[in-house]
Amino acid sequence: MFIETYYDERALVPCSMSEPVILYPELSGEELTAWRDYLPIRRPVANFASWFNGEAIPGRVISEIERAQKGPLPFDRVEIWCRTDDPMAVGVIDGEKPRYFSIARWGDAKLTLRQMKRQLWIEKFLLVLTATRGIGLFTVILAAIAYQG
Repeated sequence: MFIETYYDERALVPCSMSEPVILYPELSGEELTAWRDYLPIRRPVANFASWFNGEAIPGRVISEIERAQKGPLPFDRVEIWCRTDDPMAVGVIDGEKPRYFSIARWGDAKLTLRQMKRQLWIEKFLLVLTATRGIGLFTVILAAIAYQG
């Protein structure tokens, strides 16, 4: 199983002296939107005995979540964002504008952000194509019924 953690010790220098350092990359803007679209199922981690898609959270991921919670600014909650076989642990800091941080991904997580965006585009295209063909078929059926009646 593929496991990727995002802990980055190089981020030890804070942007300002009043703000504690968070050693995980923040998800924001286009990247946050893309991950939310790609991983539409979100639920908080109530305990580490949670199961996702029939499998327990791997021990290495649990260790990474625990390390993230012991940081200088612990997350208000940790959520698992997922789709089939591709979960990601995300630390959340609540507030007027919540902040999201990547902690770890596992399972089928080898996709890069670029590959994931391409896959989302293909899925949306296929959805539009399928809907268009369905509407066309429905129109033909209605026309046939009207013609016979």
